[in-house]
Order: sequence, then structure tokens, then C-alpha cells
Amino acid sequence: MSEHTASATTRPSTRKRYKRIAYGLLGAGIAALFVAIALDRFVLGVALYWAGGLGMGLVQRFSPVELYDERDSTIDRKASQVTLNVFAYVFVLGLPGGLVLAETGAVTLPGWFHGATWTLFAIYVVYGVAVGYHKYRS
Repeated sequence: MSEHTASATTRPSTRKRYKRIAYGLLGAGIAALFVAIALDRFVLGVALYWAGGLGMGLVQRFSPVELYDERDSTIDRKASQVTLNVFAYVFVLGLPGGLVLAETGAVTLPGWFHGATWTLFAIYVVYGVAVGYHKYRS
């Protein structure tokens, strides 16, 4: 039986504080991007967005506490599985269905349909390569 014991030096409140700082920096970057787009300053917005993302990465990398634990990893893994399964159904059922409807003349597919199809295809190719890499690496 294993019991979860928090390190005496890593209190949950400290971890939460650094997570809030990290995600706050990313959120500020995203907000800055939208504000800059509204003000027609797209390049400045992208620079601020990247700065927010970089700040988040720096906080995650150099924080004095470990920000993520096994529980976070489990949540990430389950969320990734659900996401991939949902889009697998969309890809497997939606693509042929859309093509059949277009071929029969029932609908005219919008341009984004083909872009979305290639994007989903690319995601699953990258996923397969990543699975193969980690399978043979470990």
C-alpha cells in the first residue's frame, strides 16, 4: 500500500502558485494577441503571445518546485486518449461520408473540409510515428 506524502519542501500551495504564474503568463500573451489584433498590430501581438509562451516555459523549467505529478500525468493521458478517439471517429466516419455526399451531388464540400482532413491525417501520422518511436526506444 502506498500513501501519498507531500514533500516537506514542496507544499501544494507553492505548486499552485507557480502553475498560476505559468498559465497566467500564457493567458496574458493570448489576451495581448487578441488586443493587438483588434488594434491592427498583429506582429506586436504575436511577439507578446510568444513572450507569454516563453515566460510560461521558463517558469515551468526553472521553478523551484515540480509543477506536475503523477495525477497530472494520468489526467493528461486520459484526456489525450479521449481527444484522439473523438477525432478518430470524426476522421473515420466523417471523411468518407462527406466524400460520398459530395460525389452524389448532395452537398458541395467547403474548402476547409479538405484542409481539416489533411490536418487530421497529419495528426494521426505524427501520433503513429511517436508511438513507434517510444515503443522501440523503451
